[in-house]
Amino acid sequence: MKTVMLVDDSNSIRNIIKNALVGQYNVVEAENGKDALAKLPGTAVDFFLFDVNMPEMDGITLLGEVRKLPAHKGTPILMLTTETKDELRQKGRELGASGWIVKPFEPDKLIAAMQKLLG
Repeated sequence: MKTVMLVDDSNSIRNIIKNALVGQYNVVEAENGKDALAKLPGTAVDFFLFDVNMPEMDGITLLGEVRKLPAHKGTPILMLTTETKDELRQKGRELGASGWIVKPFEPDKLIAAMQKLLG
């Protein structure tokens, strides 16, 4: 079973996504970018889901940090956010985001996007 790292400061959003993925993916949760980077060593992650607006370290900064790691240069990263600004999307693309899903979203659409990116 593939492992997804879900990084979002909202406990309720993490629970919604976790419930949608149960049985299909192992889910590792983190509350922000710093938490995610602390949990990453020793964790085999096949897919990332990052919120953009978080305390401590936002999703765009986290995206840049994860892309610097040789093990995750090609790992799919979907950004989940309420942000719709083109500048942020462009920055995300430049840093290597695989896709951008705007909240609120349908869990089925999220899973379909993940499956597409995982091949």
